[in-house]
Amino acid sequence: MLERDELDGPVRAGILTSAQADRLISYYEREGDPLADREEVRFARSFHDVFITIGIVILFTGLFVAFGTLMPEGSRQNLPTFATAAVVAWGLAEWLARRRKLALPAIVLSILFTVFAALGVMALYGVLAGVPGFTNRLDFLFFGSWEAQQSGPLVFGLAAFGAGALYYWRFQVPIALSGLVAGGLAAAGAALEIASPGLVSEHPAAFMLLAGVVSFALAMRFDAHDLDRTTLNTDKAFWLHLLAAPLIMHSAMMMVGSDTGSTGEAFVIIGVVLALGVVALVVDRRALLVSGLVYLGIALAQLFGNANVQADSGLAVVLLILGLFVLTLGSGWTSVRRTMLAPFVDSGLFDFVPPIRTLEK
Repeated sequence: MLERDELDGPVRAGILTSAQADRLISYYEREGDPLADREEVRFARSFHDVFITIGIVILFTGLFVAFGTLMPEGSRQNLPTFATAAVVAWGLAEWLARRRKLALPAIVLSILFTVFAALGVMALYGVLAGVPGFTNRLDFLFFGSWEAQQSGPLVFGLAAFGAGALYYWRFQVPIALSGLVAGGLAAAGAALEIASPGLVSEHPAAFMLLAGVVSFALAMRFDAHDLDRTTLNTDKAFWLHLLAAPLIMHSAMMMVGSDTGSTGEAFVIIGVVLALGVVALVVDRRALLVSGLVYLGIALAQLFGNANVQADSGLAVVLLILGLFVLTLGSGWTSVRRTMLAPFVDSGLFDFVPPIRTLEK
């Protein structure tokens, strides 16, 4: 079996990039083990990546503390703060993402650059347009304040789309594609609201569900082009699935009106989570279930609360159920998927989803 340290020489010599070396190792691991995980996403090669990421978090925390201390509060503080943060994030990405090929720092810097670049453009727009209100708070992210904030959400969405596209073009970091898509969806929602006031703000759940379906469809497009999951397409799909799942789940929660905490609504939520779990098994993407676990916990807590179970006891039982659910499904994922999809083995389904893994080579 090929080991990672055997490829350090070619990486240092510039023959292979670090990402290519990681992919090569993944390929040989899958060839040697037909049951190897196909949803492998590399966040870090070693603790060095984690250590560098901790440094990034500390640096940006210090940056905001410094600006908060040196400048008076208000929109004129936000503009240089956000702009400086975006520039620093880009500069660090040139070093850590482009030159050093560090995965986890590149992911964190992608998020930081996209968010701060969009906020910086928002702050600049607020100053130039004389509408500083939305540069002081993040209220513009909520549909209820769109009318007061005028075209702020549209500016934010377009800026996030542009920042994500720029970062993806320069550094080829898969998560930047999700930032691009999220910004585009936000801009589309803002544009619809401006064109037809109330269309989105009065139906946020429907728009959120549509946005989740669009993200899922884009993820499946990348998955369909890499059924063996050996290229960067699988990482792009992973982050898009991670974006789609909470949008779909939260829209479902809004539609059933879960804030009342009724038993019927709790069962509806559990049904939605189970349906999402079936989809996750079909497309072989555990990422789809991540956000579902949160809502499953909320639904279970509602059920125990309605049954007059003490809060501490109910919390313990919910955590135990969730833990057992994750461990059972996680350890038996391949077997469950094989059993569920066996009747469709000769269908066209497998033109779009990974094949069933068996013990046969």
